[in-house]
Amino acid sequence: MKAIVTGARGFIGSFLVEELLASGLEVFCLLRQKKAANDWLAGLPIQIIAGDILQSDSLQAAVKEMDYVFHLAGLTKAISREQFYEVNVLGTINLLDAVRDCKSNIKRFVLVSSLAAAGPSLDGKPLAEADSPRPISDYGRSKLQAEQAALDFARDVPISIVRPPAVFGPRDRDVFTFFKFAHRGWWPTMSGGPRYASLVYVKDLARGMVAAAKTPAAVGQTYYLCNDDFCSWDEVAEMLSDIFARPLRRIIVPISLAFLAATASDFTGKILQKTFVMNLDKFQELKATHWICDNSKAKKECGFHAQYGLLEALAETAEWYQTNGWL
Repeated sequence: MKAIVTGARGFIGSFLVEELLASGLEVFCLLRQKKAANDWLAGLPIQIIAGDILQSDSLQAAVKEMDYVFHLAGLTKAISREQFYEVNVLGTINLLDAVRDCKSNIKRFVLVSSLAAAGPSLDGKPLAEADSPRPISDYGRSKLQAEQAALDFARDVPISIVRPPAVFGPRDRDVFTFFKFAHRGWWPTMSGGPRYASLVYVKDLARGMVAAAKTPAAVGQTYYLCNDDFCSWDEVAEMLSDIFARPLRRIIVPISLAFLAATASDFTGKILQKTFVMNLDKFQELKATHWICDNSKAKKECGFHAQYGLLEALAETAEWYQTNGWL
């Protein structure tokens, strides 16, 4: 059995590649340049195929003989709404066009979306897949558009969609910011009360994606892949405080100040044509209080479960950061 992965060089993609190899699949990675893999893929028994989701003519030959397609490539930060649309939506359509047009006997196309496509919970209850999506950021809207575009192909291509919430683990550079602050004894938090999140450890997410791909009942379905329980970021802070064996001093950043910083980053980014960790799009997501979802459907239909407890996963991640000189 053959599987091709887009976005394989990324944090989540590299763990998915390892999980696919461990499950006995022959793994191909669609990369924009057919060059040596980066550190996360180096030494793995993979085959690299040159291709770009924005270049349609490079895709059909790449997917023709595949049994599974895992589409992770996309933008989480962009300098414009149009850039999100081009990569996250049109790139998905191009790949699906290639799968359909080559008339392959593909067993599953797994689209890796995001909780951002659904938006935050407005009533403090974990979101279920049947709830109406209400994305609040350009990123979230582009991911929802990609989902809708994928479902338009459902008659010809067996689609499964997974929506991870906040993902953390070794190699990640986004949630790593919190580890870095905690390691230094600080914990920045935005004013406006506690904020809650569903989390998923990257190794559990990778297993969940493979399970969704191999589950017959998952065709045409969408799943949240996350830990059973959500938590507050203050609870995460307490766990990291225990892991690093140091008390954390909270830094409360007023929402108004965070907004000004995001506005400045947005303005600078557009001038320099560069993305920053904080911008107005991310500010819209950060100020929401409940990014929480329910994994019941994935557990029932795909047999998904998080093997790692939150404290165990945080500790393993922290150890990796320290061993690899990130902290």
